[in-house]
Amino acid sequence: MYVCICKGIKEADVEALGRAGVTCPKLLASTLEINDKDNCCGRCINNISDFVAIASKHCKRSPSPIQA
Repeated sequence: MYVCICKGIKEADVEALGRAGVTCPKLLASTLEINDKDNCCGRCINNISDFVAIASKHCKRSPSPIQA
């Protein structure tokens, strides 16, 4: 399922980042390039907690604390 239409990001992409240990909101946004105001609508960055939840669910180590 797509979680970001404008960037073509699938839930599986976020899950893979979680398995790699990427759960920090800022790192997720940067890695997925959803913090780029020129090339992204901004909807996803407003819902970054959803991405953190998906990534954290698949993380093999304890998740990073949510930081904005």
